Amino acid sequence: MKDNTKNKGILFIILYLSALSSTLSQMKIVTLMGDLASQMNLSMTQASWLMSVFTLAGIVLALPGASVLEKLGPKNLLLILIACVIAGNIIGALAGSSYPVLLLSRVIEGISFAMIIMVGLVFINAWFQNGGAGIATGVFTTFPALASFICMNVSVPVTRMLGERSMWWIVAGFSAVVFVLCLLFIHNPAADNQEAFVPQEKPRLSEVITDGKMWFLAVCQACVAFILFTFITIYPQIFGGFYGLEPSTANFYASLNGLFSIAFCILSGIIIERFRNASMVVLISFMMLAIACYIMTKLSPTTYILHTFVTALGTSLVIPAVLYITPRNAKRPSLIGYSIAFVNMLYFAGNFIGTPIVTGAVEKSGSWQTGADILAGVSILGAVLIIIFMTVTRKRN
Repeated sequence: MKDNTKNKGILFIILYLSALSSTLSQMKIVTLMGDLASQMNLSMTQASWLMSVFTLAGIVLALPGASVLEKLGPKNLLLILIACVIAGNIIGALAGSSYPVLLLSRVIEGISFAMIIMVGLVFINAWFQNGGAGIATGVFTTFPALASFICMNVSVPVTRMLGERSMWWIVAGFSAVVFVLCLLFIHNPAADNQEAFVPQEKPRLSEVITDGKMWFLAVCQACVAFILFTFITIYPQIFGGFYGLEPSTANFYASLNGLFSIAFCILSGIIIERFRNASMVVLISFMMLAIACYIMTKLSPTTYILHTFVTALGTSLVIPAVLYITPRNAKRPSLIGYSIAFVNMLYFAGNFIGTPIVTGAVEKSGSWQTGADILAGVSILGAVLIIIFMTVTRKRN
């Protein structure tokens, strides 16, 4: 059966809103963690786990995601992912002062984020098979940055106006509307459009896990996720708690990271194509991030915006560059899917551990410079790994 792609623009918008609902669910808590910590008597580290635990499902589901997609079909899987957003937010809204229940709700919400990109790429490949898939993919990958920008500027005023768990109800309601739109308008792509995402010969996961090149790339991706999601979480605390800006101003500066990332996600493919050497783009980006991380506590009002600009640029270049390099270095075509899944698994792992490690170190030492040093060290690790990768492969990637 052929897909009806005459209205692919409308279908793409619905798909984009589906992905946006997942990341709104993730990001809504960032600017509210201080208030939640006070209301629930949580330490900074406990509060930060409310952000990191969201990615737990991603770590578990990254590798088996392709098999789940093949069995359920993209539409059914998409509906299940949105249903998880709805259920998780309702549970979180009703959790009251129970920290374990709130943590559980975040894990349920995170199931959506684990596979939404994979599902999105299946639909984009089908709808834009005759052209435009590259641009569509670039636009699609802006959804995390847009969600971050929205939540940084909306969560606090909405919560103060409508109540402490109002964002949970709003995200649940928004996701319910998106669920209905997907149910009515989204259809499974024709079987032949999914072949690129389903291995043609039975791959062995062990071949990927024992491939040193994949480990270098996967740990690079873990490093950039560590940096990216830690900054997303701590920027409001840095600008507010460390630099003493009032909350709305601190959240605005923090939101600029997401705003800049929207543009850089779209431009990253062009930059990589122009450089013709994605590995070098990764190296330059990590070096840039190392400097930005180290001077995190040495900013002035004139450099607040520049700092968010640099961290957005660096992270937005590394992530697509690594995903560009990964399939080019798989041992054979049938291993491309598992190679990408393996890299994504460590990306989720970096996301998961970053904020708790940094905030825990800051809490223990009493100094934000400790956190800056850790982030700079992770950036340097990423740079060293990509240098080793470039040496091992001895070719332009």
